[in-house]
Amino acid sequence: MSVFSTQNERAQVFAERRPAPQPPVATDPGTRTDPGARKVSVLGRTLVFKGELSAEEDLVLQGRVEGSIRHTQSVTIGADGVVVGDIHARTIVIEGTVEGDLHASASVNVTATANVHGNIVAPRVGIIEGAQFNGSVDMSSAQAPARRGPVDEPRPLSDKTIDQMLSRP
Repeated sequence: MSVFSTQNERAQVFAERRPAPQPPVATDPGTRTDPGARKVSVLGRTLVFKGELSAEEDLVLQGRVEGSIRHTQSVTIGADGVVVGDIHARTIVIEGTVEGDLHASASVNVTATANVHGNIVAPRVGIIEGAQFNGSVDMSSAQAPARRGPVDEPRPLSDKTIDQMLSRP
């Protein structure tokens, strides 16, 4: 057992045993320590990729891809991004240019800055006013959400009903 002659001597001994505080370590904003956090890959403007691109994490593309993209998560083609080829993913957001078909198991969103030449196949599709889109939209995929409740078949309107609708102010 050690005996300290003064309170200061005791504090000095304990201070010497304590590890010095470490400066904070700068971390890459793309890396997260939260195990539940989603990983995102960002491919920059200067990237030019030819071939098939595939991954199991979210992708944000600002460069150019000539070939298909196959992802299990979300793909965002940024405002500067260009894809010449088909895209397959869970969700797809287009802000840039795509020349190819878009296949999503959940949704496709085409923003006002987008230029898309190709077909869209997804259960949910959004095309914002201002977007340039040339293609077809198929929302009847087998992965579409199930309808809730019975749906009545459309019936033709009678002449009387049409007249009433047209005469309303």
